[in-house]
Amino acid sequence: MDRSGQKRPLENLFNMPKKPVISKSSFIKGKQCLKSLYLQKKNPELQDPISESQQAIFDCGQNVGELAQQLFPGGVMAAFDLPEGFMKSIHKTRELIEQGNSIIYEAGLMHENTHCFVDILVKKNGKWFIYEVKSSTGIKDVYIYDAAFQYYVLSNLGLEIEDISIVYINNQYIRQGNIDINQLFNIESVFDRIIEIQATVKNLLSNQVEALQKPDAPNIDIGKHCSDPYDCNFKGHCWKDVPDYSVFNISRLRAEKKFDLYNDGILNTTDVPDEYPLNTNQLLQVHADKTGEAIINKPAIREFVNKLNYPLYFLDFETFNPAVPLYDYSKPYQQIVFQYSLHLLDKPGGQLQHKEFLAGTKGDPRIPMIEQLIKEIGRHGDIVVYNRGFETARLNEIEASFPKYQTAIENMISRIVDLMIPFQQKLYYTPEMKGSYSIKKVLPALVPAFTYDDLEINNGGNASLAFANMLNETDQQQINKTRKNLLEYCKLDTLAMVEILRVLE
Repeated sequence: MDRSGQKRPLENLFNMPKKPVISKSSFIKGKQCLKSLYLQKKNPELQDPISESQQAIFDCGQNVGELAQQLFPGGVMAAFDLPEGFMKSIHKTRELIEQGNSIIYEAGLMHENTHCFVDILVKKNGKWFIYEVKSSTGIKDVYIYDAAFQYYVLSNLGLEIEDISIVYINNQYIRQGNIDINQLFNIESVFDRIIEIQATVKNLLSNQVEALQKPDAPNIDIGKHCSDPYDCNFKGHCWKDVPDYSVFNISRLRAEKKFDLYNDGILNTTDVPDEYPLNTNQLLQVHADKTGEAIINKPAIREFVNKLNYPLYFLDFETFNPAVPLYDYSKPYQQIVFQYSLHLLDKPGGQLQHKEFLAGTKGDPRIPMIEQLIKEIGRHGDIVVYNRGFETARLNEIEASFPKYQTAIENMISRIVDLMIPFQQKLYYTPEMKGSYSIKKVLPALVPAFTYDDLEINNGGNASLAFANMLNETDQQQINKTRKNLLEYCKLDTLAMVEILRVLE
């Protein structure tokens, strides 16, 4: 008898299913949207290609999962490469259980038409404990259903489940020396929560099997479920009739309102009724789209420009945030500055100078970075950034980790000016900005000749991935290529700020 009070005979640990097979990931997908589940099973060719950033998330999850196995050393791996090794994993797990193994990694189990892989399966005093590993820093509602599905499969096989827990990253852990596995992870039981929803799990499974047995996909329109809790990998198919720029791009408009407009047949911002309730900035955006007119508040822009104190230092950081901290005095997922670009303008119309830093692949990049920046940025003149909150937060983090730089860092922070403000406050707005004040939208709107499109690395996310991959690269030619691409990208970010300021002037 397990803790739910149910008693079942131990069945064979796999049976060939007669109905559509539902895996743990399929179950979660079907809970989010039955149409997505159907397309995954019947029309997988319609799914969006996996992006580099998505693949990085998958890889991170796998790496964290392997690291968490050290919490329960001495286990046996039951997984084989999928999809060919699916049934091998099921057979291997059965053999390991029958042989009396008490710790199994990636245990594959199947009950009727449901199957799952348990990250870590542990037997203590004749009872089984399930540990589901997540690379996040907390327990999300979707994880409860994830765990509840595993319990459904294992308990129906007759295994006596004593507890089921989520293992997740402790974002308060600060590395000092070798990684302390027990400090890096939190382990939290969710047994009571998953028992409460077992009937719901059964009903959801029944609905999913029924949907998969029909000749056509469920008639489900787009909605908030397309990105809750995950971005659906069939958005390209289901959203194909939605223009690249539409009411879904109205700045800071609540999702409910966006879908209200969509459900009323309104897709283009130019078709939004004049009387539709929008805030001031949203009205400005829609009005600009309808009229094609730019909004330029010259007195306010003049005031912003006149307050700048030369020399001007245009600064941009690039960071990456490893789930498992690589350096002493850093936390999981902390943003680590590995690069900066710095353009210097000593006076209005003066000669533009450029300086830059890009860390090597060895050692903590923050120390050589901050030491070089302190030398190059001086102690007087405004430091111009685009989105003050980001650069300020990174400097504060470095100060907290390395207090000896406190005086110099506080001097820098006191001099920071945010070039984003005129665009954030809609002092300068054109229809080409499409409701956004990100530098990637503002730059081509103001200076069409400047573009990121031709760059190998053309956004911060790609820059982060490129540097993280470079840390494990052994091909010097590839390292040199990556460094060149990173330097070109970061340099354009600060040069973009110079050009944007010239337009404002």
